[in-house]
Amino acid sequence: MMSIFGFLSDMSVSLNESVSVALVTDCFKKTVLPSLLYWRGRRLVIRKVGLHHTYRSGATLIHVFSVTDGANFYRLEFNTESLEWKLVEIDSNEI
Repeated sequence: MMSIFGFLSDMSVSLNESVSVALVTDCFKKTVLPSLLYWRGRRLVIRKVGLHHTYRSGATLIHVFSVTDGANFYRLEFNTESLEWKLVEIDSNEI
């Protein structure tokens, strides 16, 4: 079992699916955070962003966000070259 956002999760599914993500920007804090996730016809409200980091794949910068909708945990990646969002992992007890 792994602990994410203070909850226990024992099921993880790896994906690599394109998704749509709505963002909230804050010009004073200079932040951009995901607020809605559209995946397989579902509209999921992101309740909390737990982690944000970046890495490089060759010359391309990838932003990684670990988020929750209160029931499930999602790992999102944003490719700054293609401007594409991917859902790469879901952690849940209900999958």
